Amino acid sequence: MDGGIDDALALILALRSPEIEVAGITAVSGNVPVEQAAINALRVVELLERPDVWVAEGLARPLARDPIRAFNFHGRDGLGDSNLPQPKLRPTAKTALNAMSETLTSAKKHEVTIICTGPLTNLASLLIESPHVKSRIEEIVVMGGAYGITKYGVGNETPVAEFNIYSDPEAAKIVFEAEIRLKTVGLDVTTIPQLELVKRDYARIKKSRGKASMFATRILETNIRAHGRFTLHDPMAVAAKIRPSLYKFSDCRVTVETKGEYTTGMTVADRRDLKEDQLQGRPVMMCSDVDPGFKRFFLDRLN
Repeated sequence: MDGGIDDALALILALRSPEIEVAGITAVSGNVPVEQAAINALRVVELLERPDVWVAEGLARPLARDPIRAFNFHGRDGLGDSNLPQPKLRPTAKTALNAMSETLTSAKKHEVTIICTGPLTNLASLLIESPHVKSRIEEIVVMGGAYGITKYGVGNETPVAEFNIYSDPEAAKIVFEAEIRLKTVGLDVTTIPQLELVKRDYARIKKSRGKASMFATRILETNIRAHGRFTLHDPMAVAAKIRPSLYKFSDCRVTVETKGEYTTGMTVADRRDLKEDQLQGRPVMMCSDVDPGFKRFFLDRLN
């Protein structure tokens, strides 16, 4: 995770869902610097009283580019400039790559799912340095990309590129080509208007008064006031693992563009009606639709 508002909401959803076991969290450079992303993860872990879940700092820069930030949207602190107190918990002394490698090495074959709600720098580096862990990964779920399979599948950082992929396209290319089962939840579905939080949803959260709801109220306040809505990119990626019955996926071959003058970071989906061996890119399961019940599910877990 890269420390944004929707990363925090996604982490709350994960930690409050008994269907999955959260082994650990890695912070990565993205919406905010990696140090701030780790602090924001620790805030959620501390809020939900889960000190058993480790948080590890990952890489501070993309593999081959300068970092880009999303301060204008997420605030300087990544959480809507909500001025939350500093957490008492601290990150593990292990690097993110070491913590991930140890967790995977000790797991059974195809036992672990990695859910990525930020740029793919940490995971790509792990796959380069420790390729033996691939056999332990059941699947990778990525919040990222815009594939043009719905009318909403256009970029949010450039006309064709989604923020997480654009932030480190070289890392994304490594992950997409890693020959590990890969599911993507991209802007094609995360930006469907019916699935966004709106003012009446915010009012419901605010009315709840539970500790997770109060935390969510605080970090969402600035965006709801400014825009009247909030897009649940990262919680939607997490929920794809928890409640898969709400999702439809389409098989497609995808290439990540790393060199285009105007298309860097584009996730190019080859939807041509050709034989499989004539298509370009690696096989990906792209999310093509999400049931409206997702938002109700998310709100129920938050309350």
